[in-house]
Amino acid sequence: MDEPQATVSKTPMTNRFAGFAAVFSVCAPLIVVLGCVFLFEFLRSHGHTNLTTIGLIGSFALLLPVIGLISGIVALVMAKRKKGKSIFVGSLVGILFNARFLVCLIGLPFVLPLMTSHKYPTTPQGRMDNALKELSAASSDQEKFYALDDAAKKSFNVGKIQDAENYANQLLKIAPGFQGNWNYGNAIQDGNLVLGRVAVREGRIENAKAYLLEAGKSPGSPSMDSFGPNMSLAKDLLEKSQRDTVLQYFDLCRKFWKMDYGKLDQWNNEVKAGKVPDFGANLVY
Repeated sequence: MDEPQATVSKTPMTNRFAGFAAVFSVCAPLIVVLGCVFLFEFLRSHGHTNLTTIGLIGSFALLLPVIGLISGIVALVMAKRKKGKSIFVGSLVGILFNARFLVCLIGLPFVLPLMTSHKYPTTPQGRMDNALKELSAASSDQEKFYALDDAAKKSFNVGKIQDAENYANQLLKIAPGFQGNWNYGNAIQDGNLVLGRVAVREGRIENAKAYLLEAGKSPGSPSMDSFGPNMSLAKDLLEKSQRDTVLQYFDLCRKFWKMDYGKLDQWNNEVKAGKVPDFGANLVY
């Protein structure tokens, strides 16, 4: 007596799920387009359109059509079983849309370098030139605040030490006026790291140690909270046998880098064992 009733009650729920999966499959490419445009414009207006950001947006753009394709296939299978013609058509359209969208995305890496090479140069010199162009074009204090950060780091990377030191000092000088800005934590870190690396280069190890600890006093930022701090100055000082200061720096970083997946503990143990950790991408962030 109870079994037929249970079968009947499951049918509307199954149809609703299949209908939702079909609708999501059709809408997924549109959501990707609108979402990417919104994210890119938002980040561009805040001066944060580097290659890392574009890569994160690209990951979002790739993931959603995959989910949409899977949803369409699930809806198609369920529609065949329940003989739902409207769901069948919707799921088929969604599968075709998402498959075509994914094919376009897969081909994008071969086209994107040709489209963006002038705007996002890949050589250190090209990136520095681009950073200096942005700095010279800055028409507001906020734009200058963003541009000085990049100019300081890129100048150091190409050996323009005096310029790097100058830009870093300017950045730290104006940073207190932007404490509510998302980039404030990056500026405190980056300005001090550049000055510290310059100090190491010039043999002023005590100054470099002080700059590293100042960098660790950064309140963090969206990128630092997620991906962690830059460890380039820490690595420089470890190569000068300054382990105690680096261990202090790790402890300072714990206050904002909660999602470190055990990296700080691992690096801490390796430094105590007399090793220089492989900091990986944290030498680039």
